[in-house]
Amino acid sequence: MKKFLAYSFLASMLLFTGCADKEVNMNDNVSVNNAVQDEKMAMEDKSESTLNAMESDASESMSDAQSAADALANKISNTLLDTVYFAFDKYNLKGSDREAAKMNADKITLFNGQAKVKLEGNSDEWGTDEYNYALGLKRAKATKDALVADGVDADTISLVSFGESNPVCTAKNSACWKQNRRVEYKLLP
Repeated sequence: MKKFLAYSFLASMLLFTGCADKEVNMNDNVSVNNAVQDEKMAMEDKSESTLNAMESDASESMSDAQSAADALANKISNTLLDTVYFAFDKYNLKGSDREAAKMNADKITLFNGQAKVKLEGNSDEWGTDEYNYALGLKRAKATKDALVADGVDADTISLVSFGESNPVCTAKNSACWKQNRRVEYKLLP
């Protein structure tokens, strides 16, 4: 870009100064060279500042695009991927929860291996902290195994257990505890 501008400037200077009928004084030649150099430096500075502004705009656009992609991934995982629930003190998938896991696998495979998924295992408040943490991890692992069996690449899945520390319901009844025995799917950017 800089070379193009320099050549364009030199060509225009030759066009305007190339066919003079008068005698050229050496002092005039020096002042023309100085003017050419000054104009060339001004054009380079202007093109460099334009280039820097374009790079800055591109990075802001990339940042905005990444934020939009993150927001879309969160929206998809919150609306399209179903939470899988478990029976009291169990970590195997059965019945409608196995079907929900299968439907989630089908949705994840639509991304052609481009989606990364985090499985968050949770438990109710019954049991010790250590036991509930381990149970949440076993639930996440069982869900991962179901996803892999349904065609999702194992390398795109990560596991985390919150045990009883991440309840969605805090009432002291069986309906609430059932909501807390779950694995949630989160799409990662």
